[in-house]
Amino acid sequence: MNAVSYINVTINIIGAIICLLILSFLAASEHRKLKRSRIFIRIIIVQIAGLFIIIADNILNINNFPENIYLKKALVMLIPLGGPVILMFFIDLILTIFKEKTAVSKAAEIAGYIATFFCIINIISTIILLSFAMYRMTAPSFNLVYDEFYNWFLFSYILSISCMAIGTGLLIAHRKFLSRREFLTLLSYIVLPAAAVLLELYFFRLALINFSITLIVFLYYASIQSELSQQIKQKELELTRSSIAIMFSQIQPHFLYNALSAIAQLCDEDPVKAKKVTVEFSAYLRNNMESLNNKGLIHIEKEIDHVKGYLDLEKAIYGNALNVIYHIEAGDFMLPPLTIQPIVENAVKHGIGKKEGGGTLTLSVRETDNEFLVTVLDNGAGYDKANLHQDSQKHIGIENVRRRLEEQCGGTLEISGEKGTGTTAVIKIPKTKH
Repeated sequence: MNAVSYINVTINIIGAIICLLILSFLAASEHRKLKRSRIFIRIIIVQIAGLFIIIADNILNINNFPENIYLKKALVMLIPLGGPVILMFFIDLILTIFKEKTAVSKAAEIAGYIATFFCIINIISTIILLSFAMYRMTAPSFNLVYDEFYNWFLFSYILSISCMAIGTGLLIAHRKFLSRREFLTLLSYIVLPAAAVLLELYFFRLALINFSITLIVFLYYASIQSELSQQIKQKELELTRSSIAIMFSQIQPHFLYNALSAIAQLCDEDPVKAKKVTVEFSAYLRNNMESLNNKGLIHIEKEIDHVKGYLDLEKAIYGNALNVIYHIEAGDFMLPPLTIQPIVENAVKHGIGKKEGGGTLTLSVRETDNEFLVTVLDNGAGYDKANLHQDSQKHIGIENVRRRLEEQCGGTLEISGEKGTGTTAVIKIPKTKH
């Protein structure tokens, strides 16, 4: 191999390693489920295949390994196919990104079809031409093929540049729907290969196009990582807001008023009990505040203690109208803080509190072979399924619990019941996620 071949092999080996690493990282991430990521994965696979083909073509130099003439012919045929295939996937990629953000016009879809058609013509004509060239050449060299069919290769470059121009037009037309980072990253798919194509017209023996595509793959992957980082920050912000919303959903003004009124009444009727309830009320408020700073999981015993403190306060308010039964048969697992209390409070306020004469709330904790079960059962007023989601504020605590269970420990929350017969809420926490 000459010096240029050594340079090309080195560049392409480095590029192949980079693309393989990006492919493995992307395939292992949740981002792979998106359609645009699946298209990007196809681009990476085609690029990796192209890089290995070029590496093999440079290593199997016909002057040093004449016995490998048929393998050499096959490699020379495959080399020019990667560019139009990747360009076709790129057009599909940008249209997919646009469709995620806005309604794509008919004109944009037609432009995409035209660009794809140009790529297909490029691929088919390349296969036909190189098949003919390889059949009649006894010592194939990509440089010899290029020299003899210069006009056709020029036509192939024109087709590629036309596709890039269409892609550029699509990007500019949809610029307002893209962030600056997205626009520049996608534009690099046009600018870098176009520059490489023009340079290869003068420096044909250098693998500039493949180097530019490897650089693009890296830039787009960096863009994905930046997007994932922003999503993580957004999720953390939503969790913080969720925690604040939960706290305020638990400490409603009417509950504070009722609790303080009950304590004031007990001060006259039973000062000892009033002191006890005051301590419980203080502990209840403290636990709610501490939960804002707790982003992890807590032990079930701590959550149960907090629920008991809350129910003791409610019993001071409701008196004999609220009966509580505990069946705690399991006590060695973790769950998000303020998970059970919003459900219990919902049962007291909207179930037992709305039933004439009150009712009974049963809290049970047990385990099966695969999961832990926390059940909150009340025989209160129940609910009307048809009107369940009309008051979103009433159910904000429940929806926050459901989301935090899923995100933090893979758990679920199921609520069932009928109007006039009570409500049953079941939390399921799988042991494998715990």
